[in-house]
Amino acid sequence: MLSWLSTIVLLALALPTPLGPPHLGVTVVSGPSMLPTYDPQDLLVTWRSDSYPVGTPIVYGIPAGEAGAGLNVVHRVIEVRPDGTHVTQGDNNDHIDPWKPVDSDVHGRVVVRVPAGGRLLRIVGSPMVLAVIAGILTAMAVLKRPDEDEDPPIRPRWRSRRRKRHRKPTPPVVPIASRAVALAAVTGLVLGIVPARAADLGTLASADIYTGTTAASLAQNPVSYEQHLTSEGPLQYCATVTVTNHSSASVEWEITLNISAQPYNASSVASSYGVTTVSFQPDLWRVRGADYNSIIAPNQSYEWGYCGARSETSLVDATASVNVTQSDAQQYCATVTVSTASTDWIRWRATLDHSTPGITDSAYWLAAQPTNSNNMTNISFNAGTGSWVVRGVSSNEYIRSGTNATFGYCAPAGAAAPYIDATLSVSITSQDSQQYCASVTASTTSPTYVKWKATINHSTTGLSGNTYWLNAVPTNFSNVATVSFDSSTGTWVVQGLSYNQLIKSGSPATWSFCAPTNQSATLVDATVSVSLQNTSNAPGGQYCATVTVSTTSTDFVKWRAVLTQNTPNLTGPNYALTSLPTNFWNSTSIDFTSGSGTFQWRLRGAGYNDLIKAGSPQSFGFCR
Repeated sequence: MLSWLSTIVLLALALPTPLGPPHLGVTVVSGPSMLPTYDPQDLLVTWRSDSYPVGTPIVYGIPAGEAGAGLNVVHRVIEVRPDGTHVTQGDNNDHIDPWKPVDSDVHGRVVVRVPAGGRLLRIVGSPMVLAVIAGILTAMAVLKRPDEDEDPPIRPRWRSRRRKRHRKPTPPVVPIASRAVALAAVTGLVLGIVPARAADLGTLASADIYTGTTAASLAQNPVSYEQHLTSEGPLQYCATVTVTNHSSASVEWEITLNISAQPYNASSVASSYGVTTVSFQPDLWRVRGADYNSIIAPNQSYEWGYCGARSETSLVDATASVNVTQSDAQQYCATVTVSTASTDWIRWRATLDHSTPGITDSAYWLAAQPTNSNNMTNISFNAGTGSWVVRGVSSNEYIRSGTNATFGYCAPAGAAAPYIDATLSVSITSQDSQQYCASVTASTTSPTYVKWKATINHSTTGLSGNTYWLNAVPTNFSNVATVSFDSSTGTWVVQGLSYNQLIKSGSPATWSFCAPTNQSATLVDATVSVSLQNTSNAPGGQYCATVTVSTTSTDFVKWRAVLTQNTPNLTGPNYALTSLPTNFWNSTSIDFTSGSGTFQWRLRGAGYNDLIKAGSPQSFGFCR
């Protein structure tokens, strides 16, 4: 009765009732996601309870409508949310599960682990083995000892008690056999009703974005497989594998895959579902079906999936092209596109130098590593060649044909550009006998920016007059820097500053300077015009004259006036100068000579009026 009562209790716990699913369950582990807690082929006994706190290993079914629905998972609870959902994760996984089961999805918590019990269960639970066991027990029930059913003989009372022997009763075989058969039947019924199989399921979060199919290949069984990429990144991809039985009989399948070849290039398997690994090498991955899908019916297919991991590669040189997005005389900003012709993912490295498309103009050459950049990591910079070597960051580290990386930077414009001689245009803005000031425009016909320098010397247009020749570097100048000065030739070389050092056609640079008037400039004979005053007593007497000196020169010149007996309005003996006048103004006497009826008086400016040019005459006067 106790045996039958135990059997009834086992049935009550293992079979579903109108009140709900069974409390007792059995699960066989078929994946590595719970290593080292549970090994594949471990047998787990589960018990359904009212709650599953954090840290509890549970077996649950993937909710309907989600990827993998209908399969069961054995993972650990890592969070119980207020809405009643459970967050789970395999002890050997580095990611949480995408499914959020509720209590009704959970078959139970693990209470007993039987190492490798799944293998024994497959043997004992097979129909053939159960049939053999049932047959043996039935035979034991039928076959019995001959004297077991006979009453023991009545012994005469007169026999001695010392000779009296009692046979030890033999336990009846039928009740034992009946109970064993019933228990075996109940065990088979329980294992058949609870279809729980825990699997290490990968995650396929995206729809098909790239599909490649391997050529169908026959394994040990008459099956073929096709492999399709469903999602992909540089270091991991996920794929589904469809296994098809082409024979007319059911087969237990096993196939070998090469996941190290293109387009997979995997070095390991990150996760899988619906399959059991027999042995693994990246080019020889042997797999067979899990317990629930190891047999494929004739002309039927089964789909399983996995995610492969790719190893980090070494840096590979890629092609860089630059698009200058902003440019002025101070700096420029650019976007760099990095590309490759490789169909495999590469971890890129790019070099920017004077020959890089988009920055071959010298205004964009680099003199130093840019300090304003993004989406890249600096490797090195060579100031001698202006070569900048960079690589990607985590967000854009890998590229392949058709998938480019971009990064940006800003740098000083023209920092490494060679200097180009500019064309100068000079305008004198102020002038007196002591100094002059000039405004200078530096221009070029180049359609792109060039870094300019300029040379001022005796032949510079607008400064060719010797009054503008320089004896030293001007002490008052702006918007330029002195490069050199040659005092023997009066040559001054200048260049622009950081904010105006670049010019192009239509975008000149202007600067200015003031310098002392050349006091040692050559005197230039001026045109003299004389106007006489107080001439009533001129013959043999005193007179006064105003002398105007002028020139046709467009540049200021230091004037010299020469008065002789042939100077208009001074001809004739009445106006002849026999000696140097003692009364003259606004001029300086250079020398005076006289003879019989002749004279020559040379004069120059007084300093404040010694410069003249066309349209700007000066005057002085004298009395005799």
